[in-house]
Amino acid sequence: MELKKDMEANQLVRISQKVLFYDKDDGKFLFLKVAKPGKDAPHHAQWYKDYGPWDIPGGHIKRDEDDLNVAVAREIQEEIGMEIDGADEICCFELMTNPKTKHRGFNVIYLMEYTGEPVILSDEHEDFTWMNAEEVAQHKEIKPWLKEAVEKAVAQRELKDSLNSWHRCLADFDNYKKRSTEQQKDFAQYAGQTVIDEMLPILDNFHAATQHIPEEEKESPWVTGIMYIQQQMEKVFDDQGVTEITVNIGDEFNATTMEAMEDSKSKVKSQKSKEAEKEDQDETDKEQDHKVTKIVQKGYMIKDKILRPARVIVGTTNN
Repeated sequence: MELKKDMEANQLVRISQKVLFYDKDDGKFLFLKVAKPGKDAPHHAQWYKDYGPWDIPGGHIKRDEDDLNVAVAREIQEEIGMEIDGADEICCFELMTNPKTKHRGFNVIYLMEYTGEPVILSDEHEDFTWMNAEEVAQHKEIKPWLKEAVEKAVAQRELKDSLNSWHRCLADFDNYKKRSTEQQKDFAQYAGQTVIDEMLPILDNFHAATQHIPEEEKESPWVTGIMYIQQQMEKVFDDQGVTEITVNIGDEFNATTMEAMEDSKSKVKSQKSKEAEKEDQDETDKEQDHKVTKIVQKGYMIKDKILRPARVIVGTTNN
């Protein structure tokens, strides 16, 4: 810091570092009431006369102190018993402490949030209080440079709050864009799935129709046209990530990808009833395999999700 160099070059320069402690919960600043000087301390008496009874924590940098952060931490520890680690500099005031000798004094003011530690006063002060900016501005015993420091601190706090609010807005907007993108994807997928659900019965009808074309009609133009439309629909499904669930006669029944139907009544059985039946089976039945004996309706998946399970008829065979 240039002020430190000036102090080393000119013995008439003294630097003080002071800290404005700010309680964000109450919106108030810490002020100390300086103890009245005795007759045996003329320098203290002059300081008291020049600056008044109210001050903020901090003090002079010793000439052998090279680290300003260490110096201000030492002063805060000595005066109010708190430990600090870094603070935001808000302003620097040049004060003429001795008009006769032109002794130059500088007060560097820092702003720091109060963390709730107890205030333990040294003998230099007799009391302390917390005041908001309006109370400070109206206080008759607080010097103008301290009032100005509070004004600068308030401005810095407002700027910091505005920046934090701006950053929050940016983060919220970014999250909103991400949510909107995901919602659009979900909507597109849902809309596409809805259309596919409605098209599946049509594709089923095509498959049913083309499976029973007489041999002599397979090369006719109208059959070729129907097959072409079926292939177009299958391509649309393929482009949407829809794939057929592979099921063959003789496969083990898979409740995840298949739905069992009764052979006699052609009614879909719920998996719950299947599980209930399994619980009621005797030891002989438990040793039997459940095989697919007929594929009633094809099943489909869309990516990794079951769109429609394959509907099958299941039979049992002894091992």
